[in-house]
Amino acid sequence: MFNNTILLELNYTNDTCHKHLLWSPSTMESQRRVLYICIVASIIHSIFWLQVTFCSSVRQKSMQWLYAYLITDIFLLIRFFFLFIVHTTSTKCISNKSWYIFICYFEALLDNYLNTIEIYILLALNICRYIQIVHNQNVYTNYIRILICTHLTIYIIPIFSYIIQLCVNWTQIREYVGSSCDTQFTNIYAQVINIIFGFSLPILLNVFVVCCNMNHIHSTSQLSQAQHHDTAREKYQRSLVIQFLAFYIIWLLLWSPNIIVYQFTSGASDITEIASLLNYIEIALDPFIIAALDVRFQKSWRKLGRYFINRIFGKGPNGRKIMPTSTNPIRSTGHGQFPSAVNISRSLGYPQNQTATFPTQKNEKLELPIPVT
Repeated sequence: MFNNTILLELNYTNDTCHKHLLWSPSTMESQRRVLYICIVASIIHSIFWLQVTFCSSVRQKSMQWLYAYLITDIFLLIRFFFLFIVHTTSTKCISNKSWYIFICYFEALLDNYLNTIEIYILLALNICRYIQIVHNQNVYTNYIRILICTHLTIYIIPIFSYIIQLCVNWTQIREYVGSSCDTQFTNIYAQVINIIFGFSLPILLNVFVVCCNMNHIHSTSQLSQAQHHDTAREKYQRSLVIQFLAFYIIWLLLWSPNIIVYQFTSGASDITEIASLLNYIEIALDPFIIAALDVRFQKSWRKLGRYFINRIFGKGPNGRKIMPTSTNPIRSTGHGQFPSAVNISRSLGYPQNQTATFPTQKNEKLELPIPVT
């Protein structure tokens, strides 16, 4: 399939009408399968964000990295829907050169950019949990400025990386006729750098942090077994590591093929289509995995379920029983002392002519009056 560099083509042509971006029938058929997955993923993400809207228990600072990760999923879905509309409706030649360049750069770079920042978002989440587990510190309240700088670094540095590679001509944007625009690396050093910083390094760092967490939990659990007790904090820490490990394994199996294929192939092929399909399946499963592994989401789902059941079947806002209150409570006389038997009988309205004795906790006898019938 013939391909050409976008900028070179537009600079050395005097045509006022540029090529259209319409997909070929084979490309459109393969992208239609991705479309169905993206529609399902959009519905799942919408339900998830409705839960976040209505349940305040899941709107916490400690969940900011999870939400940042899911927001990148939303941007990936928006990217696909936008490009699907463009490639299926562009039946005429494009006379606007700027629009043509924007579409190609948007399509070629945004997918890899969003997938790259996702892995660093998960690394930041893992490091925060390490500090929480090992050093017992609340990162989200003690290190707010560092968190803000980390967010900005994760989002900005990949942009500068792409700009530098394009300026030194290590990367070129090419359009494949009847298919999509894609990147092509002209320098082996660019591929090596992208593989190291966009794939290998963050994965190895994540594995290293997970191993540190597991080592700490294992050492503390051995100490607890020696003392014949296991604290709730240790159980919670163990659950955090298990949650992240399960999520990370599923994510890595579905996400990594797309990144690897992006670095070593260019244009449309069966391999790129399968990798892209797995990537969008992972996007559709992300809300399920996060909601299933975090107990806060499970509690909010149960709460929402009870609320809708009560609304549908006409019950009250809650099913709790209203317990009667005492009209004559027995109150303390102050200084930690309780009233005497005579005062109790007066508060209950009993006459003072008869008494009955009852044993107390200290084997003492407490005399109370017996009401006259």
